[in-house]
Amino acid sequence: MKSNQINPIDRIATKLAISSVIGASFAVSAALAQDMPRTIDGGKVSGVPGRDPSVLVFKGIPYGAPPVGNLRWRAPQPVKPWSGVKVATEVGPACVGRNFGSIPAGGMSENCLYLNVWTPTHEIRTKLPVLVWIHGGGFQGGSGYHPSYEGEEFARQGVVVVTFNYRVGVLGFLAHPELSRETAAHASGNFGMLDQIAALKWVQRNISQFGGDPAKVTIAGESAGAYSVSALTTSPMAQGLFRAAIAESGAFMLPKHDAIRSLASAEEIGLDFMKQLGASNIEAMRALSADQLMKAVEQMPDFFAFQPCIDGEFLTEPVYSTYAKNKQAKMPLLIGNNTDEGAFLIPPQRSTTEALQARIDQVYAGNGSLVRSAYPSSTPDELLRSELNLYADDGFNYPMWKWAELQNAAGLPVYFYIFGRVLPSMPGQKYKEIPREKIGAFHGDEVPYVFGNLDRVSAALDMAPRKGRWEPCDYALSNVMLQYWANFVKTGNPDGRDLPVWPRYESRKGNNLMYFDHDAQAVPDRRVGRLEVLDRGFQSSAR
Repeated sequence: MKSNQINPIDRIATKLAISSVIGASFAVSAALAQDMPRTIDGGKVSGVPGRDPSVLVFKGIPYGAPPVGNLRWRAPQPVKPWSGVKVATEVGPACVGRNFGSIPAGGMSENCLYLNVWTPTHEIRTKLPVLVWIHGGGFQGGSGYHPSYEGEEFARQGVVVVTFNYRVGVLGFLAHPELSRETAAHASGNFGMLDQIAALKWVQRNISQFGGDPAKVTIAGESAGAYSVSALTTSPMAQGLFRAAIAESGAFMLPKHDAIRSLASAEEIGLDFMKQLGASNIEAMRALSADQLMKAVEQMPDFFAFQPCIDGEFLTEPVYSTYAKNKQAKMPLLIGNNTDEGAFLIPPQRSTTEALQARIDQVYAGNGSLVRSAYPSSTPDELLRSELNLYADDGFNYPMWKWAELQNAAGLPVYFYIFGRVLPSMPGQKYKEIPREKIGAFHGDEVPYVFGNLDRVSAALDMAPRKGRWEPCDYALSNVMLQYWANFVKTGNPDGRDLPVWPRYESRKGNNLMYFDHDAQAVPDRRVGRLEVLDRGFQSSAR
């Protein structure tokens, strides 16, 4: 077996060794866990053992007052105190938004500013590194609790994990002139991002009660969570709240003037929404139920109408501009994306050469002829591959690559990856009439691997095509990715003993990224030629 391959036998031995060491260091009985209340913002809270009794779990801890009534569309307020000891055993409801076909654990509510903590120790004097996870969902839905995000395996690696909800959709990202006038900064539209800041400040004030070190915080997220990470690394409001960042499949890194909306543009959308509701002012909108708002949102033609904007407070300029000026937070990054995650964006009907070229012309304003050269379509297979590449490139591949390039140009550490493992499926499966074997890794496929939660995802979703079909290499890959991510949280570098070397990314260098599939190995980025063509197209369009 080559040195860069993952041996499942070694994986099992390593995992048992890690478990025994951490278990010996941090083991705690259920009775002791429940008798150790922590004093935090608002009162006292106690947790319960996880599946592994060495891990303590605290679910549904409030980090802000319920943003309801007059607090709707306002910055998060301090948590309301409670009496006695809150036993944190149930996740709080997700913030009202789109449910994407399933109701989150805990349901949905406007009263949703809750977080969850997994810790491997009951000793508050311990100073462990902390991972704060920001969920995805296109800023339109999602929640801080999902079987994919359970932090127990990270805790077994000696990392304290925090996940949290933040307001999404119209309740998290409505901008309006009246709302802007309500604040000293004359800003609105980023209430969900202010929730993220509030959660990070909660971590700074309280995480020591769970054995975490507020000076050793790494933020991480996937999809909208990754977009959030890119914004947080440039926000003046986030300075000093974390020391490293991980972003999976998303970034505000397109060099386009409209890559992130201006406050004025976001306010126009808010004005139009008010007219659609037939409301006369913001107070009338605050009097409507969340269901009434969501029914109106579902009638809007733009699925992503409500999303972060440059409000002058949380963000003062486009994220890309801050990086281009080298004014971003100076810290190590671990970033990357999946091979064919743009597949969910392609139209349900098979594309034609003409349709593909029309999309290129639309996105690359005046530079379509340049960009078309990177997406040949002379045969059906070539057309399909170019269609999958295009939707992955302009939505995910290019922003993550450009982020790595800008970070490297600034002389800052960046570790870049591509996840290519195609999740097991039943023979003959299709996606949008495309044979599954012709599509690489989907958007979000890497998350349960990173968290070590393959079996929990299968059990929770009862995935008939996949249930019971994880292969030994899946568990091996998950174990290695979990160790890389945990190492990065601990040290700012993913490398570790008995792992294939993950090189720091350097522009146009040979084996400059990690490729995760049946094994993990450093390889050259074969997309670079195509992405450089896109870069020329974007840069020309931005002038």
